[in-house]
Amino acid sequence: MISRVRKLTPVLAERAQAAEEARRVQDETIADLAGTGVFDLLVPKRFGGGEQDFAAMVEACRQIGAGCASTGWLSAIYTLHNWMLALFPEEAQQEVWAERPYALIPCTLSPGGTAEAVDGGYRVTGRWSWGTGVMHADHVMVMALVTVGDTLEPRLFLLPREDVNVHDVWHTSGMRATGSNDIEVPDRFVPTYRSVPLLDLSEGRSPGSQVHSGSIYRVPLVPAFVLTGAAPILGAAESVLARFAERMQGRVMAYTGVKQRDLMSGQIRLAKATADLTAARLLLEDAVRHLATTYEEGGHYDMSQRAHARLVAAHVVGVARTVVNELCAAAGASVQLMHSPFQRAQRDVNTISGHVVFDADATYALYGRVSLGIAPDSMTLV
Repeated sequence: MISRVRKLTPVLAERAQAAEEARRVQDETIADLAGTGVFDLLVPKRFGGGEQDFAAMVEACRQIGAGCASTGWLSAIYTLHNWMLALFPEEAQQEVWAERPYALIPCTLSPGGTAEAVDGGYRVTGRWSWGTGVMHADHVMVMALVTVGDTLEPRLFLLPREDVNVHDVWHTSGMRATGSNDIEVPDRFVPTYRSVPLLDLSEGRSPGSQVHSGSIYRVPLVPAFVLTGAAPILGAAESVLARFAERMQGRVMAYTGVKQRDLMSGQIRLAKATADLTAARLLLEDAVRHLATTYEEGGHYDMSQRAHARLVAAHVVGVARTVVNELCAAAGASVQLMHSPFQRAQRDVNTISGHVVFDADATYALYGRVSLGIAPDSMTLV
């Protein structure tokens, strides 16, 4: 699978500008990605999937992100959301995977709607932003709040694509090709088996964990999401570094006529960026390996370890953003021309770095609170 992804990466780079201009990944790209096996990588074997681990997903999405950050993020979304489907009750899995071992599912975890318990299920209403993947979707997942006694319970709901409306609002400076438009659910019935409490997903005790024996189906949602989500962003930064090194070889500095490769300033930037991204990659791989090993050995993550996963992901993304901005500044003004892959990667990385789970201040504060024995807020993604 990873070999097929690597062969596809330069093709994705060639398609990146057209995908950005269309504000959606091309249909042929979706077909090509599906052909690599990445979308069904985490799907249980009994449904025809690979049932591999998160390390394989991280490597694949890092490679895809090196070709196109938007496509890398979309790949991570689709792959992870197939894993999330495996956490739903078995009846939902059987319906969605009846014809092929993967689905194309966006998921919005912000509680942008409400749900009312009715006979046999819920009636869901609301509108959600950041619907990455909705332009190719066959199903959607949305988070809504259900009144349970005197409290509000966040639950994840799975609906077929035809039950929702899509609003074309995705006009952004970066990550344009993700097509992350708004999803609206205009009062639709969702049967009980197509719903899971967020707390069950966060604690790794979902209905699917009782159906599938694989350890990956006991992993809590947020550590899996943030660590795999950081992979394509790191890949985009690594691609900028490779392009910067190549550009240095032939770039002649204006007025002086000196090649950039002969300047100590350029040599230092190249070396520092290499060290920073290598360290970030090793940190990410170590965190993913620790997550997998813990659950393979029958353990579980406490709040401190879950907060640490957030910390690692935010730090890796922060390093990637810093490296990309510094290298683009050092590469000269011409890399800001609209056909340049440098400026596209810069806009993409800066945009996705604003995702709530990668917010450095909030993440560092979260880790500090938990490390000091202070419980996080109930709606914190951890």
